[in-house]
Amino acid sequence: MNYTTSLFLSPENEKTTVISVDFTDKCTDAEFNLAVTIKKDDIEKTVNILNPAMSGLLLPYIQEHEIFVPHNQIVIDGRELLSKMGYEIISFKKGLDW
Repeated sequence: MNYTTSLFLSPENEKTTVISVDFTDKCTDAEFNLAVTIKKDDIEKTVNILNPAMSGLLLPYIQEHEIFVPHNQIVIDGRELLSKMGYEIISFKKGLDW
């Protein structure tokens, strides 16, 4: 079964604008996508999807490319977004907590 973990982001000054970054991967009933291991420039790191580190990774790119649309809710595939940012997804860490 596929399971989606969603990270919701919005600009500091405009909370009616929301981007949902969805990370979908196969999971069992007792799991969800907890973290993703990514690689860029031969550097590999694991980032918890729902921790501030992931927001810090994604927000500069989202802001630079003006993806936020005022008063709209946008859904973005997390795999595609990381790929556009130059990252290769190595694996997902499954679980209930980190």
